[in-house]
Amino acid sequence: MKDFISIKTILVATDFSTRSDQAVKVAVHMARRHQARIILFYNFNSFFIIDRTGRQMVGKETISENFEQVENSLKLIKEYLYEQYDFTDCKTVTGNDTLISSLNKTIQEESVDLVITGASGKQGIKELILGSSSYQILTAANCSVLLVPEDSHQLNFKKILVPVRVLDKLHEKFDLSRLIAEKNKGTIRLLGISPQKQLADIRKAYIGLRKELRKSNIEHDASFIVTNDKAMEISRVSNDSEFDLIILNYQDEGNWKSFFSENFLKRIINRTSVPLLFFKDPNNTNPPTDPEEGMGYDITLPFPG
Repeated sequence: MKDFISIKTILVATDFSTRSDQAVKVAVHMARRHQARIILFYNFNSFFIIDRTGRQMVGKETISENFEQVENSLKLIKEYLYEQYDFTDCKTVTGNDTLISSLNKTIQEESVDLVITGASGKQGIKELILGSSSYQILTAANCSVLLVPEDSHQLNFKKILVPVRVLDKLHEKFDLSRLIAEKNKGTIRLLGISPQKQLADIRKAYIGLRKELRKSNIEHDASFIVTNDKAMEISRVSNDSEFDLIILNYQDEGNWKSFFSENFLKRIINRTSVPLLFFKDPNNTNPPTDPEEGMGYDITLPFPG
């Protein structure tokens, strides 16, 4: 169990796309600042059916044929990190289970502190219903997650926005924010943001953190907003002031009113092009459920309908 906040192992999920290339660049710059190691992670999308003999892989031969190609591609990324950044503390991991099962297995075995993944920042109707890979990682990874937008070119976090919107694990998130600010020699903008009905509690917490910042050597400023639409206001502030990073506590707000509604997490992702770091408690003993677990088709039974 960790009793302090640190970033010593960074896992970066790659699919060899442009957006994951940017995530790799962010990862190596963070790793150098935090003296951390990097795990380059790739997972095969394995499809399966279920028959009387148990789970059967579909396309197993194809996966075997592609494995060598994937390993070579990961090796090329390692070589790039060495040649471009003289960075050698890097390991590659290839999973072949469901994305989340493979990811969380690696997080546990390698004591990963942070997962970095690229995100398109565009949620079409398909992603809204099924969930993109980056959104799956965000919601189900058993550690903090940094989403790097595809069009972001930010490698250093000089201007950091830290909203105070929920009280759960607020001080742990604040410790992470100070750590990142110190490593980047950056500034923190503390943003208290609350609806009227939670105003007293949120304001009290906001004032407490502002006092802590005044005792530190971190350059900072602070402001407070009363609103019922936190996602919209956080996005507006971040876009107006051109922040390099937003650090949020991973806690959703508001149930979906309909099948097509957006929760807080999707609203904030869709409305900003700034990298988003979602803090998750490393001591959480109730890991999220794998959204892919149990998926498949039972060919021994008629299709329900």
